[in-house]
Amino acid sequence: MKRRTLLKAGLQVALTGMIIPGAALAEYPTRAFLARETPEALREAFGSADIGATDKIEIEAPDIASDANMVPVRIRSGFVNTESISLVVAGNESPFTAVFKLYELQNFVSTRIRMTESSDLLVVVKADGMLHTSTRPIRVGRNRCEG
Repeated sequence: MKRRTLLKAGLQVALTGMIIPGAALAEYPTRAFLARETPEALREAFGSADIGATDKIEIEAPDIASDANMVPVRIRSGFVNTESISLVVAGNESPFTAVFKLYELQNFVSTRIRMTESSDLLVVVKADGMLHTSTRPIRVGRNRCEG
């Protein structure tokens, strides 16, 4: 009897694992991550490449990144009902770099990104159904001694 109970529980866990990720992946912007140009990535992710600029997004990142594989970035949204924060690196082969879905009163993200060359970091914040953006240039050093 215990073996049968164990098999039933295992089957339920397996089925739950297949159903829940399917629902989560339904909102995953696959085509945005595959886009090769920034305007195309923005259209695929948000439906438009025209997004209003704002000064309510704070971007903390180094002026010169010594290690292009691990550029520390911290984004803080000044909007109360922040739904998501997306990162777009214009100089990367695939510019759409990350999207973070936020819940409740969370309004910041801290992560590390990869940059293939010096370029602009574009941050898109979705708050109250509206899209807002801010940009910060980041230079990528060729080695740790570059100034």
